[in-house]
This record gives sequence, structure tokens and C-alpha cells, in this order.
Amino acid sequence: MGHTPEPTLLRRRLGREMRRLRTNAGMTAEAAGVVIEASDSKISRLENGKADLKRLEISALLQAYGADPAMTTQVLEMAEEARKPDWWADESSVIPSGLGTLIDVESSATNLRAFNSMIVLGMLQTEDYARATITAHCPDEPEDVIEGRVRLRMRRQTILEQASPPQLEVILDEAALRREVGGPDVMRKQIEHLVDVSRRPQITIRLIPYSAGAHKGQMGSYLLLSFPDAGDPDVVYSDGLLGNTFVEKKHQVASFASLFEQLRSIALNPVDTERFLLGILKGPSA
Repeated sequence: MGHTPEPTLLRRRLGREMRRLRTNAGMTAEAAGVVIEASDSKISRLENGKADLKRLEISALLQAYGADPAMTTQVLEMAEEARKPDWWADESSVIPSGLGTLIDVESSATNLRAFNSMIVLGMLQTEDYARATITAHCPDEPEDVIEGRVRLRMRRQTILEQASPPQLEVILDEAALRREVGGPDVMRKQIEHLVDVSRRPQITIRLIPYSAGAHKGQMGSYLLLSFPDAGDPDVVYSDGLLGNTFVEKKHQVASFASLFEQLRSIALNPVDTERFLLGILKGPSA
């Protein structure tokens, strides 16, 4: 996990390459669909990384696109890798719709920038804090599903333990630390955990205190992911009551990146953030 691109990212790469080859061949999606007796919408789903095609179908398209033998071999190998099971497949029964895509792309990212306004980022949660949060968010789910999601969240954190972990920068609103999730003991251990992980060289935590006043980040939390291959553009993930959303259009991703810079400018620096966290643990002065 994390050392090679995950299947979701490979499907996206495959889609971009197939679109490039089709475009260079001067062929429409409709004409490409005729080659494999499929609709143009299926070609579109393939090129957006949202559909799998059989090896014979991809081979037929590559031949129609005029791909040379070397390119054909490269694309077919990519397609085979993209079909491999996801590392989280054994937990698929408990994963909410769309979360599998996030797990894949975050496993392949080399840089993660997150803003969280109400709760601590899942990747930095303790097990008890995660359990309390998931239980509150999914009150109607049976206990085995809750525990499966807690287990999966803990497994996702292992990317931070790799030999070459991603760079993680998190901006938290003070509200995320003042909300008592799971009770005082759970919250205390969560803040202690934040202090500990903030001292790792690849993790940076900044806090926006209440004294900063209103800010645009209060509109919602999000995660901005960047990848080692220049051909894999940055993406933004956010979730809410209406489900999860991936933002991929370049100008929209740029807006989220710009917002992150704005939020960073009003946040405490890492040293002052640690001091603030330790102050919460110490409690109010007598």
C-alpha cells in the first residue's frame, strides 16, 4: 500500500491514455464504441477511470487507434494492474459508497493537505475517537459495521508509518478540539496523540483559533491530494450529508488550493499550535 499506484489511480491513468490515443487518431467516442459494440457512454466511463474493459476490448481499441506494439504492451500491462483487488477489499462490505476511491487515491498520494472544521482528520484519529465519531455519524448501523469501519480507519493510517510516507499538512479549526467527542478521557488522549504526531518530520499541524474570527473554511472540510507522477493531476475530496464529492477540474482544484493558502495565513504556526494543544491539556489557569 502506497509504494505502487493503487487500482483507482491506475484506472484514471489508463483512461487518460486511452482518451489521448483516441483523440490523436481523430476518432469520436461514438466511433470507438462501434469498434467494441458498446455505447459512447461506456467509452466515456473508461476514459474517466470509472469502467473496466476486457483485455480483448482494450486490444481492439488500441488497434483501431493505431497504437504501436510498445504502446499496446504498456497500456495492456497498465490495464492488468488496474484490475487487481484493492488492499481494502476484505473490508468492502463496511465501506460507504465512494470511500473506496478515496482510500485508493490517498494511498498513492505523496502530499496531503487537509482542512477540518468540526472533527479531527480521520488519518490522525485515535481508535476511541474514531469509534465515537463513526458511531455518531452512523447511528443506525450494526455494531459489526461500526467496528469494521473503525478497523479500516486505523489501517488507513499505516501509510504514515511507511519508509517513505506522504507529507501531511493539516489545518484544524479550534472547534474540532473543543467539541468533546467520546467524553473527556477520549478527547484528552486524542489531543495528546495530535501533539505526538505533530512532532514527526512529515506531519505539520496548524490551528485556527477562535480569535481568528469567521473564515471561509467554515463552509466545510476537505482534503487536497497530490501525486508523484506529473500526469496524475491533483484532486480534492470532501464529504457531507449528501455524500462524498471528488473535484477534478483544474480551476476548481486551484480554488481549493488557494483557500488552503488563505487558511494557512490565519492559522497559528506549528510551534504555537503545539503550545496551544498543550495548553488545552493543562486546562484553565487557576
